[in-house]
Amino acid sequence: MGPNASGKSTLLRALVDLLRIASRLDDSVTLVPFLSEDTRRKDTQFVLEGEWDVLPGGSPSLFRYELTLGRSGDADETADLFVRHEALLQFPKGRRRRLFERWEDGTPVYVSPEFEIKPRDDRLKAVRPGASVIATLAWLNVPLAVQIADKMRSWLVATNISGPDTLETKTSTVVDWLERHPESRRWVEARIRSSDLGIADLELFDSRLAGFGKYVRFTHDGLTDPVLLDYESAGTRRLFHLLPSIKLALDRTGLAILDEIDGDLHVDIVDELLRLFRSRESNPLNAQLVVSSHHVGLLDGLEKEEVLIVEKDSGGATRVYGLQDVQGLRRDVRLYPKYRVGVLGGLPRPG
Repeated sequence: MGPNASGKSTLLRALVDLLRIASRLDDSVTLVPFLSEDTRRKDTQFVLEGEWDVLPGGSPSLFRYELTLGRSGDADETADLFVRHEALLQFPKGRRRRLFERWEDGTPVYVSPEFEIKPRDDRLKAVRPGASVIATLAWLNVPLAVQIADKMRSWLVATNISGPDTLETKTSTVVDWLERHPESRRWVEARIRSSDLGIADLELFDSRLAGFGKYVRFTHDGLTDPVLLDYESAGTRRLFHLLPSIKLALDRTGLAILDEIDGDLHVDIVDELLRLFRSRESNPLNAQLVVSSHHVGLLDGLEKEEVLIVEKDSGGATRVYGLQDVQGLRRDVRLYPKYRVGVLGGLPRPG
């Protein structure tokens, strides 16, 4: 990653920005450079790497998507972005192979035979300086590009990140989803009941006759009347709005990108959400969860390969590194005590 806005959610927002830029042919993404004198005019670089079965009929293999963005004019949020370099690479049996690659210097876009496009195809000339190859070819209905873009967009369904903000799914959206998917509704109800909140049941009811639309209310053990969602605790409301994204990732998208997963939730409830992705029974499709959290109590339930530390340097820039790269950190030690004594870094220094 290159110079982006700093903060604890840098990694997640960079991932969401990358997916939006690559899969959309619009100007919905605004990237603000890190505003130091040394970096504000530098390029922003993204690299997304993972195992993927992107090619039709192929088995999963290692892929890497690379994107370098430059800025014309003043290096601020109003500057026009252009693609300096973009590539999708595959590594079958460890060998580097290009699926496509393009540069800013006017060199023709290279595409592999899988795209079924000839080198001088006019569709390649339609790739604008500020648009990705994937988004452009998908817009032009090139089958493989459509498949890649659709997959990237599906990942964005299971996220609570929108631009610079962390947003909660609208209650009406959750209600509509629960009504359309009875099995998912039962799953959400079971998760809420198991979270030790004293809730016995979830009820959807229609109050449109009174001009209020559809509402959600919960019956509680020991209470004579149900409680409207608006009057539930912050933790219950948070869980109700968070669970659909998790269910979508487990069943369909294969990835959830969630900022502030610990907001208003007890650490044990958050840990249970993480367990959903570890269990073969609840996650048969091997979906992945990428989250940010301030709750260091989660560390003792994680492997070092699962943890990234985000910290700022004296200049305000954000650095991200994995615990697997911390020298001398064994797999059989508790991570929480190591973090508290400063071995892992990332400790705030108030005052």
